[in-house]
Amino acid sequence: MFMRDSLSFKRWSPGLPPHAKTAILAACALWLTIVLALGIALLRERSQSLHQARQETAVLTTVLEENMARMFGSVDIALLGIATYLSPRMLLRHDPETRAMMLGYLQHLPAVRALFVIGPDGFIQHDTDYPKTPDVSLADRDYFRQYIQQADLNQGLSSAIQSRSGTGWFIASTRRIVSPEGEFRGVLVAAIQLNSLSRLYHKLDLRPGQVMALYHKDGRLIARHPADDASIGRSYGELPLFSQHIPRERTGVYTTDGPPVNSPRIVSYRLLENQPLVVVLSTQKAVVLETWQRTANGALGAAIVFSLLMATGALFFIQRQQQKQRAIILEAAQAEASAVANANAKFRTFFEQGCFLSCVLSLEGTIVEANNATLGASGYTPEQVIGRKFWDSIWWSGMPAHTVKVRQGFEKARDGAVFTCESVYLHANGNQRLAELVLSPVLDANGAILSIAAVSVDITDRKQIEEQLRTLAAELTNADRLKGEFLATLSHELRNVLAPMQNGLYLLEHAAPESESAIRAQRIMQNQLDQMRLLIEDLLDVARVNTGKVRLECELVDLRKVLADVTESAQAFMEPAGHHFTTMFPDESLDVNVDANRMHQVFINLLSNAAKYTPPGGHVSLKARKDSQEIIVQVTDDGIGIPAEAQLKVFDMFEQISRDASYSQGGLGIGLALVHKLVALHGGRVEVFSEGAGLGSTFTVRLPLSEFHGKAIEPPELSRSRDDSSSFLQ
Repeated sequence: MFMRDSLSFKRWSPGLPPHAKTAILAACALWLTIVLALGIALLRERSQSLHQARQETAVLTTVLEENMARMFGSVDIALLGIATYLSPRMLLRHDPETRAMMLGYLQHLPAVRALFVIGPDGFIQHDTDYPKTPDVSLADRDYFRQYIQQADLNQGLSSAIQSRSGTGWFIASTRRIVSPEGEFRGVLVAAIQLNSLSRLYHKLDLRPGQVMALYHKDGRLIARHPADDASIGRSYGELPLFSQHIPRERTGVYTTDGPPVNSPRIVSYRLLENQPLVVVLSTQKAVVLETWQRTANGALGAAIVFSLLMATGALFFIQRQQQKQRAIILEAAQAEASAVANANAKFRTFFEQGCFLSCVLSLEGTIVEANNATLGASGYTPEQVIGRKFWDSIWWSGMPAHTVKVRQGFEKARDGAVFTCESVYLHANGNQRLAELVLSPVLDANGAILSIAAVSVDITDRKQIEEQLRTLAAELTNADRLKGEFLATLSHELRNVLAPMQNGLYLLEHAAPESESAIRAQRIMQNQLDQMRLLIEDLLDVARVNTGKVRLECELVDLRKVLADVTESAQAFMEPAGHHFTTMFPDESLDVNVDANRMHQVFINLLSNAAKYTPPGGHVSLKARKDSQEIIVQVTDDGIGIPAEAQLKVFDMFEQISRDASYSQGGLGIGLALVHKLVALHGGRVEVFSEGAGLGSTFTVRLPLSEFHGKAIEPPELSRSRDDSSSFLQ
């Protein structure tokens, strides 16, 4: 409408100057451009809103899938453990030991209402809901009959089932129980209550218009939030989700307006990896676009107001410009001439005095000009540079690969593109340097290519510094990580000691002084004090060794006596674990000049580690022998072993031999580091060997044979790495 009025104004005002008419048309064009830009922006905002909603829907689906996979994975692990326990046993009904075991598992499965075992005849053998198992047959249940019909089926997951007892809906996660001889002994069932899934869904922050659902792979609904209990157990196998999308891809996002909601929405689904379950999240399009709709309405009103203001302003501006047109044109011409002159002067100054290596090349590739930095930094004379082809210059003499790369870059620059690369060049002193090279076209006012500019910056020193910084950052990060883990472990160890002592104080306050409870409490507190003393002693020993404050009181001793004392002390932690502990010492004496107490500490640490990381009933041995120049003591176990990559840092400070929770025995990760340092103070060395995880390990201590008696040894200066953290322990 505004444009139509402008054209009418042009026809009705023939006396208006031509430039004023042009300004009016320009204003109309600007108005149209802004309106189009606003429309495009609104369309783009709408598209971005829908795209963001798709991403959010997909992310929430992933969160839901991870929670479901974690929950059902925990149930599968529990069923496997119980089935393994029951497989070699006859399924006797009302067995209290079996029921107690199942109740123990049930405590760690919050989503499971009950665990029960169905015998091969279909009758319940054990049920955690009843102290005395009811005489009930479940032979008609699908989740039992499928094991009769499919001999190779080991585990399964049912659809939603209405409980006979009226406790609501549940799904049955099942596993076959088979004897070691292959005999079918029944089915183990975990009843997962569906209201527990609903509670999980309530914890997720859903905005209005979003619906979460869990389906069986065959299309039957298991759970939905917001709740829709009336549809649980109903099959939706005819939906495009199950008939079109899932057969093609295990996960995806699509748009639909069909059932079960029958409104335009974004749907994201994921099929669980190890379960026949599908998690689905849908978001209503109308809810997603509410904010956009309000923005569009506001933008329309703003466009109308802007149009009126622009029309008024354009007319006023045209009137003012008619008076100043000549002055502006004159000032612009003068400014342009001055700018060109200044630009030329600045360019020559920059080119000649700049610190960058700069050259001007003809369109044939010949070096026409080279600044002082180019000649001075590379060490060549102008005669060696000017007039040569850029790619054949002396900088890449004898380096054909770089010559080809530079020539290809020149061809790209001549075609109008900017070429950048890192290139090795030859300095006049014969050294190879690394430079960042940029080739770009120089254009005239019409965009035609006049010449090629070549700019290069030497980055050899910068690259070396960057590499050093990366190495230093990695070392500092590792040291910080190890110290953080050490503090966390130390806090845990101290808390483990303080808790029993607190309980002991409580017992002493409320028990008679000479009662059995008081005596037992005193014994517990004394044991914990001994544990804390040993812990603090290890910390102090590491600090003393790292700061060079340890003085070894060495004397000539028969190492067999030290090892015999160690053997006796080691029984305290070998016998409770049921380890087979053997020793083998030679008949001849093993005379060595050592600090007997420190050697006792070394071998107790090694045997303690072997006991920690060897499963109950394992084998640990302590052997000693004399070589021609040294005494060799070996501690061998058949425990969890040490991976090859971990053997390189097993003696580092704060490193644990194994972080596997199955064998975690506590400790600060300083025992082996202390062993390594104490053996080094005696002039010996300690080595570790393991064929890998699960294959046991051998620690070997080598001590030099003694040639003098009764002389104290001053501790040698130990080399310190970045992560020994000696000051951290003080």
